[in-house]
Amino acid sequence: MSRVALISILGLIILSEHVHAQTFSYAYFNQQDSTYYSSLLILPQKDSIKGLVVRDYTSLPDTTTWKPNGFAQKCLHSGYAYLITNSSNYFPELCYSDTVLHRIDTMVHHALSAHSIPKQNVFVGGISASGTRAFKYAGFCEKGMSHFDIKIAGIFGVDPPLDLVRFYQSVHHSDSFMAGMAEEAVLKDRVFEEKMGNPKDDWIKYYETSVFTHQHFTGGNAHDYLRIPIILFHEPDLDWWWQERGARYSDINSIDIDRFYDYLTDLGKSNMEVVATSEKGYDKHGNRKCHSWSIVDEEYLIEWILKHSQFD
Repeated sequence: MSRVALISILGLIILSEHVHAQTFSYAYFNQQDSTYYSSLLILPQKDSIKGLVVRDYTSLPDTTTWKPNGFAQKCLHSGYAYLITNSSNYFPELCYSDTVLHRIDTMVHHALSAHSIPKQNVFVGGISASGTRAFKYAGFCEKGMSHFDIKIAGIFGVDPPLDLVRFYQSVHHSDSFMAGMAEEAVLKDRVFEEKMGNPKDDWIKYYETSVFTHQHFTGGNAHDYLRIPIILFHEPDLDWWWQERGARYSDINSIDIDRFYDYLTDLGKSNMEVVATSEKGYDKHGNRKCHSWSIVDEEYLIEWILKHSQFD
């Protein structure tokens, strides 16, 4: 590993390194706590950069032990910079605060401006809560809330929860959850009550913070996504979800995805695609898991990104 530069400007710490023939650039926007509000930008070995792919994680990888994963490598080989952001060290914050969106906005702007990356080709996405965060950031930009006038060229989501009212109802009406779903339900039960209350009493907070609200005739914030190209992946294997997680169809994110798709296509949206997979979901140990990045056809996703990019 060779260190190229360590720069501090107005409280922003930038650390660039060459590792495994890749150029990595860390940026820390909070000097008091490096566990969040930080980013890792990986630059392609190209003369010109086509665009930026952004994913938000709960922590940044260590470049001394980590090599870009399959999807990151495919982005780099296709000429796209790959930005990993860490907007929060407490993922439920997404449900009740726009602070994370302002942080992502700053980190995306920094990456674009520091490396002259085409602003018209910014794609955001992720799996689960990271996918939800991507949708919320895209909607944030579409509302004109970006301080840097950023607009999103496309969103990719892998089994993200989109409707927090449905999520609340699942958490409070199912005592059959197992494994990770049970643990998440306990956490979200407390967070929902403390920060957002009960949607039966006050649905406004849920309406404001959800990507989509099936229970409201306007679809909540669904109209923010009429322009933006969208691709969503999910694996609604109902037998697996019930046997391994104790969840019914009404408890899983697939119901949000299907309702969201139906709502927007009924309004005439044509640049939206939903990929429902079968028998593709496995964890890194080879165990069956529907809620997994492994359901994504990465080559197809790269083609989709290229299709929706704008080149001079």
